[in-house]
Amino acid sequence: MDGKSSLVEPLKRRLTLDDVAPKWAKRLEQEKKLPFPLSLKWFKWYFELDMPSKCVVGEAYGFDSSYEQECDECNTLGWRFGHSFLVRSRLELETDVQNFLSHWNEKHRPIDRS
Repeated sequence: MDGKSSLVEPLKRRLTLDDVAPKWAKRLEQEKKLPFPLSLKWFKWYFELDMPSKCVVGEAYGFDSSYEQECDECNTLGWRFGHSFLVRSRLELETDVQNFLSHWNEKHRPIDRS
């Protein structure tokens, strides 16, 4: 191996929602339609999306709400998920996922030194 190739970091696979928030990825994948408003499942999802440590962003942080103080963008994105769910917009939720993953991959992805 030449010295030059060891200095170039290999291209990394972009992390998916399965990688950073597998619980929410599974939920959103399995449930093509959002839970019926005011059903038990709807309340469960709503309260988890409204709780910083249990929402999509909180799961990515290891079910921790520290991101609220550490990253303004993550904080904003976390609240966006709850809003999109509340207005029952599957399209907005999918946009929220893509925006979050773009941000996560750019700013928070651990550096792979292997």
